[in-house]
Formats: sequence, structure tokens, C-alpha cells
Amino acid sequence: MADKEEKRYSSGVIRISKLATIVFIALVVMADIGGYFIAKYVTYCWIEKFDIMSLVLTTVVFYVATVCGYVVLFSVYKLLSNMEKDIVFDVCNTRLMGYITMGLIAAGIACACETFTWPGAIFLSVVAWFIALIVLCVKTAFDKAIAMKDEMDLTI
Repeated sequence: MADKEEKRYSSGVIRISKLATIVFIALVVMADIGGYFIAKYVTYCWIEKFDIMSLVLTTVVFYVATVCGYVVLFSVYKLLSNMEKDIVFDVCNTRLMGYITMGLIAAGIACACETFTWPGAIFLSVVAWFIALIVLCVKTAFDKAIAMKDEMDLTI
């Protein structure tokens, strides 16, 4: 009985997580639509720079970061879909975690480029790289679990 409740609970958590991922994808789409105006606002109001080069750099970094965001969010959605199907320790999932890691590293690099106009952007880079490190550690644990599972399958 407890196993059924646990499965129902985890299924509910996965469904809510998938819904949240869809909401975040929609938010990134809306941000992309108004990207120029968002970048202009950030450049003029937050960074307090009024030259064209700062605006161009902020706009480019903004759009590069949203592309990275799509990579991360779609990979998370696919990972959650696999979990919902009870596909956990699978090479496909570790590949998705690799995409998430690469997307976060690339977003961190983009934010690091923004430090030429706004030194505070380094904080965003560090956060992205820290999360990438965590995902990479989980990916490594999954890789080990898959290898151990395959090894046990061969011995039986």
C-alpha cells in the first residue's frame, strides 16, 4: 500500500515539475519576444550605460542566454518525461544531463562576457557554473549506476 502511495506522490511531483517547466518555457518565449526592450531596460537602468556597444553586448548575451535556457528547459522536460515512464538509469537520461550541463556552462560564459559592461554579471556566471557542477555530479552518479547495472546483468 505504501508503495502505491509513494508512486502516486512521485508521479504528482513529476507532473507538477513538467507543468512548471512548460511555464518557464513560456516565460522564456515571452522574454524573447520583448528581448530588445528588456536588454535596453537592463542596459540603461540597471547597468547605467548609455552607449550602443553596451546595448548590443547586453542584447546578444540576452539572446544567447535564452537559447541556452531552451536547451536546459527542453532537456529537463524530456528527462522528467522519461522519469514519468520509469526510465531512470538510462544512457538517454545521462545524455540529457550532459545537454543541461553544456547549456549551463554556455550561459555562464555568455554572462561572463557581459562583465565587460556590468561586473555584477560574474555572479550570474558563477551560479550557472555551480548548477552545472551539481548536474555533472548527478550525471556521473547515473553513469556509474548504469555501468554497475550492466555489469550485474552480465553476471546473472
